[in-house]
Amino acid sequence: MRRLVPLLAILLLAAATRIVNAGHWPVWTDEGWSAWAASDHRAEVILDKVAQDRHPPLYFLSLSAWWTLAGNSRIALRFLSIASGILAVAVVYRIGVDWFGSRAAHYAALLLSVLDVAIYYSQEIRHYGWLILSVCLMTLFFLRYLRHPRFRTLFLYTLSTAFMFYSLYIGVLVLIVQIGIGLLAWHGASRAKAYLIGAWLAAGLLYAPWLVALSRQFAILGEGIAGFPTTFDGLLSVAGIMFGGQLALTGSLYVLGAQRIVARPQPAVTWLARMTILFSGFGLLCVMAVANLWIGMLSARTLAYLAPMLMLVCGYGLSLIAGQARRILAIMLVAVALVTTDFTQPRLDYHLAAQAVAADFTPGDLIILETGWDDNAFRYELSLALPAEPEPEIIRTLPWVGNRFVVRPVVPQVEDRIRAHRRVWIVNWLQPSQVIPFLDKGGDGFTRVISRTSPIGTQYKDLYSDPLVREVLFERPETGKTEYHFGDVPGSRFTLRDALFPAQATRGQALHIDLWWSVPEAVPLDYSVGVFLLDATGAVRVQHDGPPGAQPTTQWTPNALIFDRHTLTVPGDLPPDTYRIGVQVYWYGNREPLPVNGAKYAIIGEMKVGAGA
Repeated sequence: MRRLVPLLAILLLAAATRIVNAGHWPVWTDEGWSAWAASDHRAEVILDKVAQDRHPPLYFLSLSAWWTLAGNSRIALRFLSIASGILAVAVVYRIGVDWFGSRAAHYAALLLSVLDVAIYYSQEIRHYGWLILSVCLMTLFFLRYLRHPRFRTLFLYTLSTAFMFYSLYIGVLVLIVQIGIGLLAWHGASRAKAYLIGAWLAAGLLYAPWLVALSRQFAILGEGIAGFPTTFDGLLSVAGIMFGGQLALTGSLYVLGAQRIVARPQPAVTWLARMTILFSGFGLLCVMAVANLWIGMLSARTLAYLAPMLMLVCGYGLSLIAGQARRILAIMLVAVALVTTDFTQPRLDYHLAAQAVAADFTPGDLIILETGWDDNAFRYELSLALPAEPEPEIIRTLPWVGNRFVVRPVVPQVEDRIRAHRRVWIVNWLQPSQVIPFLDKGGDGFTRVISRTSPIGTQYKDLYSDPLVREVLFERPETGKTEYHFGDVPGSRFTLRDALFPAQATRGQALHIDLWWSVPEAVPLDYSVGVFLLDATGAVRVQHDGPPGAQPTTQWTPNALIFDRHTLTVPGDLPPDTYRIGVQVYWYGNREPLPVNGAKYAIIGEMKVGAGA
């Protein structure tokens, strides 16, 4: 048990570094895509979405299934990656024990548990954490098979290889290393080699159902990944990511470990296993740096799977240093890693824009996203900020503006849905809006009523020229139906031309009631409007009073339509029931309501108030 204490402490550290902030950060572009791909929960729909991009399907199918069990919070959706990151640390420890000894294994696991790139890709709603874990499992079982060829080990190796295939394609580079080692360098029995070849064929057979989809993805895969150039500065940045912020120290540990592997006499299978780890880490890093001259391969996300093999050699190098110095170096490495973060994927503050929309959102509003590649991330953050029931209708314009396949004018694609609503939100960032100018010109009878902006955040500010996200609400008044005339003396006459409010609300909810006013002549006084809910006895249960519109009534233009929003907070203890909505107009100087149809207020409708969740 005492021998397990250090490993348990390392795993707890790995869990802590991966859980902290995982529920806080807003999702970024690719995480938003993952959430969108998994959101439908129908396997055939998820497979179709994934097949049209560049990914295998396993992670996204699993994410959808996990979503149905754990919900769609950020921490819930990131848990699959968090768990894989913690398990990868444990598997690295096991590989280290097998081939470098217990001390080196502890240090390798410790270094991986605090390595920024490994932590980050264990916190994303992406499949990179699964790739890291699958590569570790492949390496563990492959090397164990080289030492003791057993069917159980080969079976687990086959499954882990298929796991890699279905997680992310780039892991095949590690398989190529293992195939080369197994066929050319390993002096195993012919039958054992034949079984190993059979395992590779079996893994390929397990992957065969996806080969048709893969064939359609070749064109996209051929585009590569935008990242670092194969230049001195680019390679220095890559080294900093892969070895952590303390490049000189961690890199020196790697050189020390690698030099001992190459130079020190050792049993043949041990040397072969260690060389496999070298080739699967730094060797592949060099290969990818050369290939990067033709196709983009050097990005943090495509290199993260090399981190475990690199840290194994670093841990081995650290274990070779004498006692006290070794412990001091280990403490320094961990302490600095915990207090600094040298690698972070830039994130736009999508959640601020989502909260801005949520503050003025009414169930039934249509939301159109004109945010380009970030449509999916905005969609996800909106799903967190807005009421879950009824599910808000959100239209992504990404399929028509700048994705890989089609480019079409947006307005014809969305106009039918716009006509079906009275209130339409447009969220716009970076890409030129097509819908906002259409509606600003009075398209389909809409008028801009609310405009908000949210900053994109410091991480994106230096990357893009557009510093603000725009959230604009358009509303279509329908006049000439039911009108209410307040006041009967010239100069104090108001006409309520239209009113928009939801059919139902829940306790604790902000209730937006939109009124459209006009006056037949100039008004010499600044009037106020009261909006309230009346119960069955006629008692006022909740009320909001304030000046109507954005300008005092003395500045209203005769016969112009004036938008007036009143927000009532429905009390949490309001009994569920049907309530009438009353409106009155009065001058604050005497608070005497203007008469409307012989009464002090008009009943403009009713709504049901439910208990909520």
